Amino acid sequence: MIKEAIQKEIDRLRDEKNHLWGTMIVSFSGSITLLLSISLYNIFKFNSFDLFKLILCLVGTTLGFLFLNGYFKKDDEITRLIKNLKKEVL
Repeated sequence: MIKEAIQKEIDRLRDEKNHLWGTMIVSFSGSITLLLSISLYNIFKFNSFDLFKLILCLVGTTLGFLFLNGYFKKDDEITRLIKNLKKEVL
């Protein structure tokens, strides 16, 4: 009974980990795309549209790092549950 509950929790955490990985990839790739579309020459002329893109790029990168942190937290929880499952079996 406990073994099945631990396995279901591992499956749930693995699904969350996969979702975090996907959103992290989307955040980083969107930030890189925005960064490549910015004309640095126009930033110094105070082009508000390019400045807005730069702000969005920084926000996307920050969110990407937060999602990456969540991904590794889920990975640590899965590792801990697997160790508990091995103790349960033995």
